Amino acid sequence: MKCEIRKELRYALRSGRILIVFAGFMFFALLTPIMLKVVLPQVLKNQLVSGTVQNIEGIIGMTQVGCIQSYMGDVFEMGTILIAFALCGLTASEVRGSTWVLPLCAGKKFGHMLGAKLIVFGALMVMVPILAMLADYGYSGLLFGFEVGISPVLYAGLLQGIYMLFLLSCLLLWGVMMKKPIPAGFSTLVTAYGIHFISSLVGAQTWTPSGLLAEAQKLEPVFTPSLVVPLAVTLLLIVLMMALTLLRLQRMEWNVRNA
Repeated sequence: MKCEIRKELRYALRSGRILIVFAGFMFFALLTPIMLKVVLPQVLKNQLVSGTVQNIEGIIGMTQVGCIQSYMGDVFEMGTILIAFALCGLTASEVRGSTWVLPLCAGKKFGHMLGAKLIVFGALMVMVPILAMLADYGYSGLLFGFEVGISPVLYAGLLQGIYMLFLLSCLLLWGVMMKKPIPAGFSTLVTAYGIHFISSLVGAQTWTPSGLLAEAQKLEPVFTPSLVVPLAVTLLLIVLMMALTLLRLQRMEWNVRNA
């Protein structure tokens, strides 16, 4: 499996996937404090003739905690789109181009090839949110003052990373099902946003992966009982989707090229 992992690492670096995802998350992490500190107060001050700077700051809640929570909201809204389309071809391109045929003939196994993708890009999905959270924490602290310790921020970044693993599993599954990158990306977006919208509508976020994002928003540095259910459900869904992906790959016909 070491060969497969090295191959996925080379692909991630050569294709620029790591740079795209990392740059996107860092952009939102550094943009949010600037928007809340400079741009938004200036816009409101121009609109509200009688409003003072202090009143405006009170209205929009310009604090480090508010800035971090605003950034985490952007991660779900825009980060999901970024990941869906930056990594939509992980399995879809392999299936569509029949590039797994030669490795199969050489004795490679689907489990190893799929596992390598999950390990390499899964590690990326966990590391990038944590690094971006640290960047947002540091920059917002410089602008608004430090209100929380670094432990809650690392913990929130880890929860975000686990949620991104769920998105990655969706991409791998839909890529095999759809066999085309763009439809796989759209299907992942529908899955992620659909689960979040429906669970919010019926008040069942704690029973879905969206509950991880809700727990991250609390910025608590310790494991809480309310985290058990969404974490267990998310890990179970990841295992289930990877099993379905592997089963689908094993049942596909590989002696013809996809149209």
